[in-house]
Parts: sequence; C-alpha cells; structure tokens
Amino acid sequence: MAKVLHEDDFTQEIAEGKTLVEFYSDRCVPCKRMSPLLAQLDEDGVIPVYKVNIVHSRSLAVEHEVQSTPTLIVFENGRELARNHGFLNKAKLYQFLQEAGAAE
Repeated sequence: MAKVLHEDDFTQEIAEGKTLVEFYSDRCVPCKRMSPLLAQLDEDGVIPVYKVNIVHSRSLAVEHEVQSTPTLIVFENGRELARNHGFLNKAKLYQFLQEAGAAE
C-alpha cells in the first residue's frame, strides 16, 4: 500500500530516484478506483508510490499547483518529470510511466 505523505516528510521521500505521487481526496471516486492500481505498482516494485491528501496537506497541493484530483506526478530526485490529471486505467497508467521513463 502506498504511504501517505505530509508536509514534514514529503521532500525527504521524493528526494532520491524516481517516485510517483498521487494527490487525492477522500471524496474523489476516480481516486478510489485508482488506489488498487497504484498499490499494485508499489507492491510489484515498479516505482515507489506515495499519496498526498489535498485536504490534509493543502500547502503541498498549492505548492505543486494541483487543481484537480487525482493528479499523478512523477518525480526524479525531487524534480517533476511528468504529470497527469484524472483517472488512468492500468494500460494508460503504465503508458504514462513509460513515457516518463519510470517503468519498462
């Protein structure tokens, strides 16, 4: 299962290597539908997956200019590589990661 990040640990967790962060809210139905897909990515070791609740960590959402949920951002060594807004099925999720150079 993906770890939920907050302001105090966000920068440290995304500082090294490639990571995928989902900005979500508890009321977001597409976020709930994507949750098992993201958990599977993390469990399979495809890419470390983290989650940020935009209600509880509003400053991170503002800092990263998150306008809608779900928003997926691939980071490499703390820098944004790629971004997607909205639901992705499994095939589209892998395509997004491949285009970002984060999955084979």
